[in-house]
Amino acid sequence: LTRYMRPPNTSLFVRNISDESRPEDLRREFGRYGPIVDVYIPLDFYTRQPRGFAYIQYPLTMNLTCLLCSNK
Repeated sequence: LTRYMRPPNTSLFVRNISDESRPEDLRREFGRYGPIVDVYIPLDFYTRQPRGFAYIQYPLTMNLTCLLCSNK
């Protein structure tokens, strides 16, 4: 696809997560804002330890800034 025809991004970038964080923990915390498709916590290639950030993918394009600021 061309630059302007790309599908919209539906991932939320979360940084400064604990090394002990698991995808289930993030799914539980961020699941209250809407359904979650996937949670990905990248690992360091050599140490196999979490790199300290994660991506949370939602199914639909949503205004995540407004969604996270809302009082639920």
